[in-house]
Parts: sequence; structure tokens; C-alpha cells
Amino acid sequence: MNRFLLYIIKFMTSVIFCFGLLLLLNKYGITQLLNYSKESKVLFNPKQQQSIIDFKLNQEKKEISIIGTSRTAGFEKNMFSNKSVYNYSMIVNSINDIKNLTNDLHTNKGDTIIVGLDQWNFNKSYLPRYVNAYKTNVLNIPYNLMDKKKKINSYFLIGEKSIDNFSGFRNDGSYFYGKRFIVPKEELVDYNFINTYDRIQNGNSRFEYGSKVDLKQIEILEELLVYSKKNEIILIGFFPPFAPSVNKMMNLPKYDYSYIEESSKLVTDLFDKYGFKFKNFTNIDFYDDSFYLDGFHCNRNVYYYILKGLEIPLNSNFKNEFEISKKEKSYLDEYFSIN
Repeated sequence: MNRFLLYIIKFMTSVIFCFGLLLLLNKYGITQLLNYSKESKVLFNPKQQQSIIDFKLNQEKKEISIIGTSRTAGFEKNMFSNKSVYNYSMIVNSINDIKNLTNDLHTNKGDTIIVGLDQWNFNKSYLPRYVNAYKTNVLNIPYNLMDKKKKINSYFLIGEKSIDNFSGFRNDGSYFYGKRFIVPKEELVDYNFINTYDRIQNGNSRFEYGSKVDLKQIEILEELLVYSKKNEIILIGFFPPFAPSVNKMMNLPKYDYSYIEESSKLVTDLFDKYGFKFKNFTNIDFYDDSFYLDGFHCNRNVYYYILKGLEIPLNSNFKNEFEISKKEKSYLDEYFSIN
């Protein structure tokens, strides 16, 4: 019996040691990344999704937080008059994810959270609405130490995709598409929105047809609103836009996307009930197709327009240059001229 207990003690000691080592390595890796982002411009594009979550969760909390999928990734800090901004895009998928991330941010009274709600998450026919992408790193696995790093001029590139494409998350959490801006347009996956059109024609990959709203998602959203109201957080929500020609195709009689309008009404009423603002930007006629990166991701000009529509105080000196700022374009051209 004593020998068995000794074995158990040795085993538990080894387990505790391993977990402690993982904790220290993960903390070291994250601290290193945070230091890079304080000293240089960063483009963070790691192999593992968990690395993105770890990196973003360990940022210093700001007065304005942006939460959503890749369709909210283009909101840049410089667009806002208040410079205390961080973009937590691309670490959530479901409405439940958004609720859980909001809880974990521990925002202060009077802080603002801008939430992009993807239309398809309310579609009862879209099964991936249940998939939760947001998970905390319980085991403290140091994923970030697995990524390549490269320092070039004023930039620190983290991750193979960042090095190959000069792309990734900026210091403010927004996403820079890098090489995508300089390759011939016809080489892009969704050139002329052919990929998005195919999804609509086949009713798949987020473009499933549907007339019924999943009321369970409305209930989860209400839990988020109750939490925000209780903690005196200013919550602002919106539906992101589709490109004009994509909207036109979706509105053809043979395709049923009536859940979008129905869910918009329900969500608007819900936000009104708790004194919060919600706007449906599904169809923005002000910009043509050239202002969209693909069928359902807009460019920086449209993002700036959305902030105006949400009545967010804006930086009047923001240079709203088409698609990409001249400064970032010069960095991009320089990078690929020497690599």
C-alpha cells in the first residue's frame, strides 16, 4: 500500500510539474508577444487559433471593445476619436461565444462594446450556428512559441502566414490582408464574387436558405443584453453588409433568405427593450462592389461608414483612403520588393 501511495505521489508531482512548466512557457511566450506589440508594429498571423485567443485576451483592456467574426476585423483604432480601442474580431463564431467573451473581458462601467452579429447565426437552417470557437487555454499550452518570427524595419512579423503574405492582426487587433491588396484581382478566390454566387446558388457555406429564425439564439442574445445593462456597459450591435450584387442575387424570388429581415426586426426590438442601439447594414446602397474584398467582407471605407451610421465619435483626421492606407501600401510594396 505504501509503495502504491508513493507511486501516486510521484505521478501527481510529475503532472503538477508539467502543468507548471506549461504555465511558465505560455506566460513567457505571451509576455514576449505583448512586448513586441509595444515596441514595434506587429502583424500576428499564427498557426493555431488558440494563439489568437491567448494574444487578444491578454491585451490591456480598453474603453471600446469590438467583438465579432472576420466581418468586424476591419475596424481600426485610428478611425475613432477615442484611442482606447481594441478589436477582438475573429475569436468568436456563435452568439454564445460573443456572450462568453463579453463576460471574460470584465469591462468597466461606461465602457462600450460594438458587436457585429452575422445574419446566418439566426438562421434555423444553418447548423454551424451552434459551433463555439471561443475557448480559453485551460492547459496553458504555449502555442505561440511554435510560430516563426521575423523583424523587418519597423515591423515584427509573427507566424508563417504573416511572413509569406505580410498579413495578420495589427497592434489594435484589426486585421490587415497584406499581399491580397497587390496580387492580380483575378487570382483571388472570390474574384467577381464567383465563390459567393456559388454558395447562394447551392444554398450552403453560410448561405443556407431559411425563413425561420432560431429563437434560442435570440434568447442567448438577450442574456448578453441583460448582462450589459446590469454592468452599465454601452452595447451597440449591427448586421454587417453584403456586397450590392450579392444582395441583389439573394433577393431573387428563387432564393429564400427571409430569416434576415425577420431576425433584424426581433434583434432591433430586443436592443430597444434594453435601451441599446442596433442597426441593420445588410444592404448598403452607398458603396458599389469595388468597396468589398469579397461577397461578404467590406473594405475600410465601408467600415468607417458603419461607425458613422452607429453614431460613434470618429477621428476627423482619419485618412479614409480607398481600400488600404498609402502608408501601409508603401510598407507592403517595400516588403515584397526585397523578399
